[in-house]
Amino acid sequence: MSPRPARAGSLLEQIDALTRSADALAGVAPAAAVEEARHVLERTDRRRALSAEHTVVGFFGATGSGKSSLVNAVVGEEVTRAAVRRPTTSQPVAAVLGDAGSEELLDWLGVSDRRHLAADGPLAVTLAALEQQSRTGRRARRRADDATAAPESTSGLIMLDLPDLDSVEAANRAIAERMTGMVDVLVWVTDPQKYADAVLHQEFVRRFAGHDAVTVLVLNQIDRIRPVERDDVIASLTALSRRDGLASAPVLAVSAHTGEGIDDLRGYLGEIARSREAIAARQRADVAGAAATLRESADPTGMSDRIRSTDVDTLVADLGVAARVEPVAKAVGASYRFRAAGRVGWPPLRWVRRFRPDPLARWNIGQERDGEDLARTSLPEPDAAVRARASGGVRTFADAASAGGSDPWRSAVRRAARMRQEELPDALDRAVAGADLRARRRAWWWPVMDVLQWLAMLTWVVGLGWLALNAALNAAAIPPPPMPMIEDLWIPIPLPVALIVLGLAAGLLLTVAGSAIAAAAGAWMRRRARRLLLERVRSVGQELVVDPVQTTLTAAADAARDLALAEGKRAKSGV
Repeated sequence: MSPRPARAGSLLEQIDALTRSADALAGVAPAAAVEEARHVLERTDRRRALSAEHTVVGFFGATGSGKSSLVNAVVGEEVTRAAVRRPTTSQPVAAVLGDAGSEELLDWLGVSDRRHLAADGPLAVTLAALEQQSRTGRRARRRADDATAAPESTSGLIMLDLPDLDSVEAANRAIAERMTGMVDVLVWVTDPQKYADAVLHQEFVRRFAGHDAVTVLVLNQIDRIRPVERDDVIASLTALSRRDGLASAPVLAVSAHTGEGIDDLRGYLGEIARSREAIAARQRADVAGAAATLRESADPTGMSDRIRSTDVDTLVADLGVAARVEPVAKAVGASYRFRAAGRVGWPPLRWVRRFRPDPLARWNIGQERDGEDLARTSLPEPDAAVRARASGGVRTFADAASAGGSDPWRSAVRRAARMRQEELPDALDRAVAGADLRARRRAWWWPVMDVLQWLAMLTWVVGLGWLALNAALNAAAIPPPPMPMIEDLWIPIPLPVALIVLGLAAGLLLTVAGSAIAAAAGAWMRRRARRLLLERVRSVGQELVVDPVQTTLTAAADAARDLALAEGKRAKSGV
């Protein structure tokens, strides 16, 4: 039986994608998941820097499964002591085939008990035969003139007999658990009595779901099962492994005592070592597993990476309430009418304006001081309802933008939306203060109406003065000049009286017309101010709320793509 080829894909791309994913999910996913991903990356980088010629095979199993006997049987010599009644392996024992480059790798593994195998032993002979077959096949495909090809190196193999997974000694179990993350190939050894043991499957095998390419399940002591029952036991162990998430990992039945199935297991492990695919396959599976764990802890899929304009509009409306856009817009219209009345109102009553302040001036909006616009307003502090509206608007916007996302990412979006919330009140106030509300500009029609008002006033003042002069002359017994009369009316009216009536009527009509024009223009100014203020509020909201949220949504989309790449879900070229 030959091992299943490793899944095609770029390991370097997967590693880079997991690195980016871990960075993106820092602060989003639970710290333990991120740290585990970084630990996998660190371990992968370290293993890639060590010998690529040696494949490390770890034999794991519960007490009494016969790991030591099995290792001895596979290598063809006694490299580790086996016991019948109690476990004897308390430290890893390495059976090394191929010395060159193995020492540094074994140092990293923390294995000091090293047994170097003879070059003519069964395992060495099997591996040499496999390599010879491979070389012969490759030479047959080469051209006859390819005589300068570099000689190929010989594959190395390290087999580790490890402490029991269920050892009563915590230190022994810790060694076995550590080694599950460091070896290249996982050999789970069990026996007919404990092949369904929960400790083996739930606490160990299941953790390495997806590692099919570098996993072998070995049912040792098959000689203890009657031949008619063997197929059922093997089928049961195979079913358990499939439930553990190993969709295609082989299940081999062997007997270290009788030698049954040992050649198949030795050949399988030798083929793995010869192909040199196990290291990359293990690392690819580890990276994919770490990416899957990150996805489970903080899945970045489900959220859109684009913010809907309607959600932004809703946020702007809520922030506009906090910025007091509507009261300021009303004040702009009122200020326009106030200042218009000073130019187009009836001149004798214009002095009354002195007792009423400009609606904008009392809030320091649209005023100048030393030739510079004021940077702050004097608007009253927003009450609790207004602050709640703004805070609720930010929260509503974050929830709408993150709809469909997992809880960790939705929380990250909310944090991004509130990240600069303390700056919002001051920024909104400055936005209002800096708006060009045309508070200091004069309309073209004001001087026209002003001139007409003064002409109307001059008319009735002349008429009134004329009558006063005649009255004074009569009082002084001086004959006044003849009084001109207007005869065309139904009753003759003295010209001074006509001037008074005409001037007062014209002034009244001009005042009413001016007020109507000022009201219409003030309403337009109010709408313009509201639009301008909302645009400035939108700019503030964009900078302090929308942009941070968009950055988080973009990071989530990038993380989703990177996690998919790290999990090997996109076809890629090999490393």
